[in-house]
Amino acid sequence: MPVMKRRQLILGTTTLLAAPALAQPRWPDREVSVLVPFGAGGSTDVSVRAVCAEAEKILGVPMQIVNRTGGQGTSAPTQVAQARPDGHTIGSAAMSGLAIAPHMFEVSYNLDSFSYLSGTARFLYGIAVRAESPYGSVQDLINAAKARRITFSATGPPNNLGLFELNRKAGTRFGFVPFQSGAEAVTAAIGGHVDATSQTPPEMIPAIQSGRLRLLASASPTRWKEFPDVPTLREAGYDVMIESLLGFVAPKGVPAERLAVLGDAIQRAAATPAVEEALGRFGMVPAILSATEFEGAIRSGFTSYGDQLREAGLARR
Repeated sequence: MPVMKRRQLILGTTTLLAAPALAQPRWPDREVSVLVPFGAGGSTDVSVRAVCAEAEKILGVPMQIVNRTGGQGTSAPTQVAQARPDGHTIGSAAMSGLAIAPHMFEVSYNLDSFSYLSGTARFLYGIAVRAESPYGSVQDLINAAKARRITFSATGPPNNLGLFELNRKAGTRFGFVPFQSGAEAVTAAIGGHVDATSQTPPEMIPAIQSGRLRLLASASPTRWKEFPDVPTLREAGYDVMIESLLGFVAPKGVPAERLAVLGDAIQRAAATPAVEEALGRFGMVPAILSATEFEGAIRSGFTSYGDQLREAGLARR
């Protein structure tokens, strides 16, 4: 065989062998299912849909929202933990499902059942009293709770944990009165059936703006943007806050390169103005965390909330 033809044959063969390595298939190559642990229309559902609407533009495939409403918010993480670890099934994950629920209910998953993708948002909480209340500041309320039992309404963890923590750290006597919904909890405070309420902005802001409630403090790490003059509990001198983050997880075992693709798309989506606007409508703020940061926050919350729930007698035995 002539030298020139031999060289052409060798080069052609080399090119054919190298072609598959160069032409890596695009991933994801089909839709990604996103399991949401609560029903459609709520704050978690709407915020997840907002993130996914932006993320699917980046990924180039649809992100299909699947609501799982059973099991006190544990059905979705249960199914995510059991899903095929190929990256095509992921779930939204909040402190409530991963850091709180396992202390209160029997669940089949633990914090090692997941690969963490990204944190996207923070829920906000606040402490308010009815407009006619004699308590004009959070310090007034705390002073009263040191002298006698002060009742407050909330729907349950984590809404009630800030005041439980005040009981432990400040020697107060806040008594929890549970309600099925945030609206009922707020109505009880407005009607004077309880002394205070600990709830999220969507339930409280209309009543505050109409002059029926008075916001005394943000129980979150940050102030509420609607009421920038109202301090956080920490700013008022008490090392207490309710930290509740929302993000995304995948089953354990998804290949690292796929986790990186998903995590990058979710973080970029969460940083868009459209997502910030959607979060604001439900009293939430962006909290964009890397996979490592989000996992660290969930693990820290699991430990701290476990201690608080046991102290309050709410942890399962």
